[in-house]
Amino acid sequence: MPRESEIIARIKARAGAASNNVLAGIGDDGAVLKQTVRSNLIMCSDLSVEGIHFRRDWSDPFSIGHKALAATISDIAAMGGIPRFALVSLALPRETSSDFIDQLIEGLFSVAETYDVAIVGGDTSSSPGPLFIDTILAGECDENSAVLRSRAETADIIYVTGSLGASAVGLKLLEQERPNHPDHESAAGRRLAEQRASAIKRHILPEPRVKAGAAIGRAGLVSAMIDISDGLSTDLKNLTEASGCGAVLEARTIPIAECAKLLAGELGDLDPLAIALQSGEEYELLFTSSATNRRKIEILFDELEVPISAIGRISQQKGLFLDDGKLIDLPIAGWEHFV
Repeated sequence: MPRESEIIARIKARAGAASNNVLAGIGDDGAVLKQTVRSNLIMCSDLSVEGIHFRRDWSDPFSIGHKALAATISDIAAMGGIPRFALVSLALPRETSSDFIDQLIEGLFSVAETYDVAIVGGDTSSSPGPLFIDTILAGECDENSAVLRSRAETADIIYVTGSLGASAVGLKLLEQERPNHPDHESAAGRRLAEQRASAIKRHILPEPRVKAGAAIGRAGLVSAMIDISDGLSTDLKNLTEASGCGAVLEARTIPIAECAKLLAGELGDLDPLAIALQSGEEYELLFTSSATNRRKIEILFDELEVPISAIGRISQQKGLFLDDGKLIDLPIAGWEHFV
């Protein structure tokens, strides 16, 4: 079966040239549409499918609803926009209980209210198989302020918000059915238990960087941006391919989540750096900016109280490389549908 990127490329080729009102179409986190003289509309959609994006044996219905809509809200943030309106469609197995549905709805509305998003409609259907949720989001940005993934330039600095690896650690803990640590008495045991809880929460209740994304859009300091949904290495690949360039990451500067450092060994002798490079569903923002903007970027994020790290540079040479004392090809091993 073709890869996800190949399927999207086929759809894009069939769609052909967009009208003048489509400022950015298929191939980014969302479509940017001309709305008024002063603002543009951003449209995004996501599917959340049982067995792929969540499992009922470790996600309660509230967190399933939360995560489904949070992922789409993150796409708006990655375009530098403000999320406004959502359509949510549900396909539910017939045996789904009323209590499950009520909690699922509460999860959807809770995250919507957190980010001032109005759920204004959708559809419902029975499902002969797994539960799935379709979310469509409309957001807005000032005219010409949408940040695309296709405009990174040679020598731009690559930045990422927050830290990476927690979502993958949370997923591993859930897969191995090891959410708790047997030693809760010692300080070290309590610390490990706290890190486990933090990692699992990061995986099942993600928090999109809406405030930071909107500030980036308004400031006009960023050349390209994408959210980390499939993993740093995979999403950087998507950004550089769209921009027609390459990148070099500095291993020592990549912000690794504390839980990845503490728990990697006991989860299967894993490398914390590899976890940070490959961890999907982080929903941090990965963006590029000219070196001349570095101080302005630092001031902006200090004001936002959002941590950022400069992790590398855009290169003219295509391909992704990792500087870990010596330059090596960056392994691409994030999430990929259809393989």
